Amino acid sequence: MTVIIIWDYNMVTNREQITSRGVAQQSGLEVFVSSITYGGEFLSLGQPLVISNINAADDHETTATDPQLDAIESIPPETANIWYKYHTSGLPYTVVAAPLIVGSYAEFYGQEVDTLPSYGGIYQKLSGLTIGKEYYVTVVIPSSTIQGTFTIKTYQDTGASVRETTSTSFSMPYASGNMTTTFTAISENDIILFDFTTESTSAVIQKIYSISIEEKQEFLVPLYAEDMWGNNHQVLRRNLGNTLSDS
Repeated sequence: MTVIIIWDYNMVTNREQITSRGVAQQSGLEVFVSSITYGGEFLSLGQPLVISNINAADDHETTATDPQLDAIESIPPETANIWYKYHTSGLPYTVVAAPLIVGSYAEFYGQEVDTLPSYGGIYQKLSGLTIGKEYYVTVVIPSSTIQGTFTIKTYQDTGASVRETTSTSFSMPYASGNMTTTFTAISENDIILFDFTTESTSAVIQKIYSISIEEKQEFLVPLYAEDMWGNNHQVLRRNLGNTLSDS
């Protein structure tokens, strides 16, 4: 004789999404949180600057209304990942030298004479950027009491024109040793520029140790919580009735 046993799935199976022992019986119950990191290096020879090409860089002398834009338009950074530089060379500005590497630092020079400001800086065409991605810029400076303004700008070269896309300024002396800002890439080859000016009537030198640019990377990671005994458990979510979904 053959005996046929029929099992009622609803009678013998726990229909809870999460059992009383915390076991998930349905996929997709995990809770995730966003984790942000910064990685990659998108500035050639950025740290330390002492190994860069700044001393031998093409140097533009400017007296234009917009010295920074004039430098980029007059000596375009056609080669990516190398430095170019500029400095004011006469009226309506005070004459200063272009930045140089001296010892372990890049030196930016500044002076204001008879209310005439000075400007000097370096710029570089980046490569390998991802359009729409956010990038984190860090400039490391030694402790100092130098008076002035340090500005970080980005530009887009469309081929027909160059336009400024971001600008962040820091009043010197800066309380922290790190100046940080972010920008969102408009192209794979955005241009970044670092500029220094001062209100000091005496000649001053602003030193920079290093510059780095890293890409913002965001990941989803499972959320864990610690119980009263110090054990970590993955956090799960459930519906109000804690019942399994048939979908």
